[in-house]
Order: sequence, then C-alpha cells, then structure tokens
Amino acid sequence: MIEVVKILFVEPSYIVREGLKTVLSRMGIAFRAEEAEEVRDNFQRLLEKHKPQIVFANPDLLAKSWHGNRSAAIFEGVVLIGLMSKESGEADSAHFDFLINTRHPRQEITQALMNILSKNGFISGETDSENISDRETDVLRLVALGFTNNEISDRLFISVHTVMTHRKNITRKLGIKTVSGLTVYAILNKIIEAGEVKGSSL
Repeated sequence: MIEVVKILFVEPSYIVREGLKTVLSRMGIAFRAEEAEEVRDNFQRLLEKHKPQIVFANPDLLAKSWHGNRSAAIFEGVVLIGLMSKESGEADSAHFDFLINTRHPRQEITQALMNILSKNGFISGETDSENISDRETDVLRLVALGFTNNEISDRLFISVHTVMTHRKNITRKLGIKTVSGLTVYAILNKIIEAGEVKGSSL
C-alpha cells in the first residue's frame, strides 16, 4: 500500500469533499488532500501546481477550463475520477478514467472506490498469505464483521488475551490500524462479503 497518496479535490461542494475524505479515511487510506472550489485558469496548471496522484473532479468545473487533452505529459500517472450527480447528461465525461455518482448509496460509493484504488495499486487487492496465518484470518474476519474481543474469544474458543495478541499481529503485518481499514482489506481479499458488514458502516 502506498503510504501517503496525493489527492486533489476539484469540487465546489464542501459536503461532497468532506464526505469523500471521510470514506477514504475509513478505508484506511493515508492521503494528503488539496482542494479547489473552482478552476480559475485552466486545469493543466492546477495539476502542475498540486502534482496529485488522484483527482476527484466535478465535470462542470472542467467544461470550460480543460484547454487540452489527456495525452499531455502532466496527466501521466494521474487517475482522474469524475464526480457525477446524475446518471447521464452532464458535462462530457470522456476525459475521465472513472466516474462516481455522488448520489449513490454509501456502500456503492465505497465499493467503487475500493475497485478503483485496488486496480491502480493504491491499496492491495491480494492476500499476503505468508504474512497472515489461518488463525489470524479467522480473527480478522470476525473483527471485520463487527464482533468484540469477548465475542471473538467465545466464537473461536480462545482467551481474550490471545484475541488481542492476534489483532496486534494483524495490525503490525498489514500496517492497518483502524477497524474500517481492516474491513476494507477483508472485503478486497474475499475474506468477507461487503453485504455481511453490520449496519453497512463503510
């Protein structure tokens, strides 16, 4: 997993920007965010200024400020994600690598982000089986499903102390400290299904 991802949000809505940052944080993504509520000059100059790895952009803001095409050198290595608020009929989306509908349910947005970030190498999409033991996988599955240490202890017939030791080892091996981050890891690696998560909190 990349330690810190440079992200640029080109979006006028504070709620949308903060919502995306919250979702990314819950996924365990470490990122540095830059924000632009408008594009005053042109989009390429904005990229040159911030040098992001990922851009979340409202297509309407880029409609009059594109001034170029995706073959320009500044776009190399940049993942451009369009933030749509309707199913279709908005500004030209041909420039974007991916589209996310900001009006979709939280779980659908989270799943879309997981797929995009995994596909582009920002988060792992494969299990590191040599690092995570079978018993640690059992514990990880129950943690991701929302069970407490006491409940995991009862289900696996091990002491609470042993559960805590396994959790410390899982956190150390994966480098993921939050339950939400572990849940995303478990979903990506097919340890659990997204629909199993209690309350669909992602």
